[in-house]
Amino acid sequence: MLPDVEIGRSARLTKVIVDRGVRIPEGLVAGEDPDLDARRFRRTDSGICLITQPMADRLEA
Repeated sequence: MLPDVEIGRSARLTKVIVDRGVRIPEGLVAGEDPDLDARRFRRTDSGICLITQPMADRLEA
């Protein structure tokens, strides 16, 4: 987690890098389903997900 990250209640984050100032929505699960993660975030071949604010905003739209 970079500085100024806010994590919503019941979020589960595994093997993620969260960019500075990101607001993680309540109940977000990231890092557990490779296919779903690849559709929503940037994901490395080793399974690490990068979450930026624009990515998080698309989740709530």
